[in-house]
Parts: sequence; C-alpha cells; structure tokens
Amino acid sequence: MKPLESRWLGALRQTTRQLSQHWHASRLPLFLRWWQRELLGCLPRHWRERLASANREHLLHWPENGLPGPRTADEPMAGQRQVLLLPCTQVLLAHVQLPHAAAMQVHAALAFEMDKYTPFKAAQVYFDTVRAGPAERGRAVFDLTLVVALRERIDRILDEAARNGWRIDAIDALDRNGSRLNVNLLALHHRAQGPHPLRRLQFGLALLGAGLLLIAMLLWVQGRQSTLDAMSAEVDALRNDTRQLEVLRQQLGELLDTGRYVQAQKAQSLPRTALLQELTDCIPADTWLEQLAIDAQGTLTLSAQSSQASELIARMKHCTHLQDLQFQGAIQPDASTGQDRLTLTARLRPREAPHAAATDTP
Repeated sequence: MKPLESRWLGALRQTTRQLSQHWHASRLPLFLRWWQRELLGCLPRHWRERLASANREHLLHWPENGLPGPRTADEPMAGQRQVLLLPCTQVLLAHVQLPHAAAMQVHAALAFEMDKYTPFKAAQVYFDTVRAGPAERGRAVFDLTLVVALRERIDRILDEAARNGWRIDAIDALDRNGSRLNVNLLALHHRAQGPHPLRRLQFGLALLGAGLLLIAMLLWVQGRQSTLDAMSAEVDALRNDTRQLEVLRQQLGELLDTGRYVQAQKAQSLPRTALLQELTDCIPADTWLEQLAIDAQGTLTLSAQSSQASELIARMKHCTHLQDLQFQGAIQPDASTGQDRLTLTARLRPREAPHAAATDTP
C-alpha cells in the first residue's frame, strides 16, 4: 500500500510542478499582476500597504549579501514569504531530454539517472526542473532544464538560517542572465508544514470567490425561475382569455343561429293581423272563438262554440293559410248556450306555399 501511495504522491507533485512551470512561462501572470495593481488602486491607502506587504516575497540573496542577522518579531518582513536566491555559480544547469512516457514521473526518472546528467548521485543533491518550452508535435521527447544544488551546501544554509530565526519557504536560483528560474530546491521535509498567512488569505479569498460564484449562480437560477413563472402565468392568462373568447364565440354563434331561425320563421309565417283577418272571414257567423293559440312550430289550436260544429271544417276549407284541419277530442254540447263546444287544430301554411300552388294551377 505504501509504494502505491508514494507513487501517487510523486505523480501528483510532478504534475503540480509542471503546471507551476507552465504557469510562470505563460503571459497570464503578467495580466493578473496588472489587474491586481488596478484593483489595489481602488482601495484605501492603508489597505493597499497592508495587502502589498503581505503579498511581497522577501528575497534572501546568497552568498553575495549573505543571510541577515537574527530576526526580530517586529520586523515588517517577518510575515512575508522568505525565498532564498542562489546565484548561477551555486547550482548546476543541465539540458535534459526525456521521452513523453516519462512525463508523469520526471522526478523519479531524473533521480534514477542523475549520474548520467551530473557528476553526482541523487542522494547528494537537491534538484528541480524547468520545462524548456511547449512540446513540439511529432517529437518523441521533450526538453527540460535540470537545476541541481549540492545537498550539503543547502543543508548548511538552512542550518544557518534556523540559527538566525529565519524561516526559508523556498529556494530558487538565477540563470546565467540573472533571471529567476522559478524552481524550488527546498526538500519537502524542510518546507513549512503549517499554513502560511498568505496562503490562508489566498484560501479565504478563494472560498469567498467560490461563495460569490455560487450566490451568483443561485441568483441567476432564481431570476430565470421568476421569468419562467411570469411567462407561465402570462400563458395561463392568455389560455384563459382564449377559452373565454371561444365561449363567447360559441354563444354568439348560437345567438346568430337562433336569430336567423327566428327571422326565417317570421319570414315564412303569416302576420298575426292577416291571420286574424282570415279567420274572421272564413269562420261562420254562428261560431265564435273562446281561445286561440299558435306555437313555435306553426300549429294553430282554437277553442270555439258553434251551432253547426260538425260542418265547421268543411266551411273553413277556403282558408288559404290553414291546412290539415281536424278536431281535437269530441264535440260536446253546452247547455248554457245551446251550442256545441269544440277544439280544432290546424297547421299554418308557409307564405310561399300559396304562390307555389298558384304556379302549379293551370
């Protein structure tokens, strides 16, 4: 289990180291530093000074200036990240080419073949690597710059720093042009185990950024949900208006149909004054009406008394707007008047029917 864990940790460290090298080789840090300066310019002066002092690295040059004397707690540089810079004369730089298969195990591969590239064994040195540049397509190998420092010399420097109360957070080196290589030759067991104040600040800012991002996402989702709810309510209102419009359209259609039917019935039926005039002309003088009713289907029902009730239908045959005349029920004598009481039904002839009959008559 331990070899598997060590291989996993080694691969993780190598990947982190490669990402750090690619990061420093890109132009993104320059943009972020410019952006940081612009943001700090918007803060009050004492805030800017405090953040600037916390973000700066305190560089310790060796051996030109040597390490400072014993550190005091009130020194402003005490809370900064202490980086020891070695000149190019104190390190060994070697150009190395490795196959792409060893990209995830660079540290282990170089430790195994250290005597191939340097005159030392891996146990005699501390080393780190710098990626020479982006890998070219089609090449089976990639280029590295191997940075090596003697273990004995680094340990002596660390002992002197510890005696003077200095905490060394990283050991970097300069190339032949005087530029930083952005490596860390400090062994893992010498690196600070506790969180650095700047790391805590960065971690807190990262958590704050993640929280703000989460809040922004939740607000965006809430806004989208509110918009969706408003659109759903609007759609429901439009659907309700559509249903009401359909009901009104149906009612209007029914009213129009009823109106057309009534208009057609009125157009086909005989005016009431003309019907009364015709009944007056065709009903004999010895007959008088007691009740007259006409339903919507054009059926006429009349109750009357007549001295010659049995001959009433024959005498009303000449009524041009009446047809299908027949008695309803039996003819009953009325002792009080001495006449016969009867009920007669007939259907009103449509107004076009007499004209049609007249057309067929020769």
